[in-house]
Amino acid sequence: MRSIAKYCAALCIATLPVQLAAQEPLRVPYGVTTSLQHLPVLVGKDSGLFAKQGLNVEPIHIRGGALITTMIMSGTVQFSGAGAESVVSARIEGGDVSLLACPADTDVVYFVGRPEIKNPAQLKGKSSGVTRLGSTTHYYLRAALRSLGLDPEKDMTILQLGGGAEIVTAMRSGRVAAAALPYRNTYSLIQAGWPLLVDQSTANFIYPSSCVATSRSFIKSSPAVVERFLKAYVEAIRLIKKDSAVVEQSIKKWHRESDAGFIKKTAEVYAKIFKPIPYVSDQGLEIVLKELATRRPVSKEFFGKPELFRDHGPLEKLLKDSKE
Repeated sequence: MRSIAKYCAALCIATLPVQLAAQEPLRVPYGVTTSLQHLPVLVGKDSGLFAKQGLNVEPIHIRGGALITTMIMSGTVQFSGAGAESVVSARIEGGDVSLLACPADTDVVYFVGRPEIKNPAQLKGKSSGVTRLGSTTHYYLRAALRSLGLDPEKDMTILQLGGGAEIVTAMRSGRVAAAALPYRNTYSLIQAGWPLLVDQSTANFIYPSSCVATSRSFIKSSPAVVERFLKAYVEAIRLIKKDSAVVEQSIKKWHRESDAGFIKKTAEVYAKIFKPIPYVSDQGLEIVLKELATRRPVSKEFFGKPELFRDHGPLEKLLKDSKE
């Protein structure tokens, strides 16, 4: 893990004139979690798409969207992957952060219980785990519990455990009775016959997950860098949809996977859910706001105004330029 000082130095480099980037690749630290929603960034780096745009994107593992959002606002990173809730929460508090693009409107997330869990009622009084409170895993957990008729604030104790692997370990040990986790973490549990309580990969669970986030000040100060980043990002999504071999190699490399069956299935699943044009879902933002309002006061002025939380300007400019 590189030091904060080096991250800040990288941010300063990003403010240099664009012509400098043509001479030397611009270092762009990019925060990621273990989510496979970050595949456009990983594939974009491995395939050289970011390099073609004069960008040296460096994926850096950070645990939890809330921490990633904090790093964007502090100027530690220029771009980063972040779930909508952490961005919405920060914006409500006046934070300088904005969503630029989201690869999908939902994720391949499953709410899985331990083998002894036969029905939702057996979850009452037991524990579940999330990476951090306010994270994407926290959103999906609450949504899953509500869909089963349970109260996410009262019926289960929610533990912050740091990462998907740690949550799975806690499930296997019996410390956690059930959890809502991405396909990568739940694959082995489902293969072993553990009960799938809720399939959250459907349109009933829209949530802008692992989106591209940055600060509004950076969008304003470095529009060319933003456009170049998005151009490579969109091209990476197109590559994911047409070349599974490239995707499989990135999964092996970055996620250190060796199960050929899992890797192949993962490439197929995400190629299907990724959108050709990664607009941020306004419906998803409204859902996040309503969910947030159940746990804290949210002023009415934030509802029905998705532009407060996302900026489609750079993406729309890129699409317009590509047609000319």
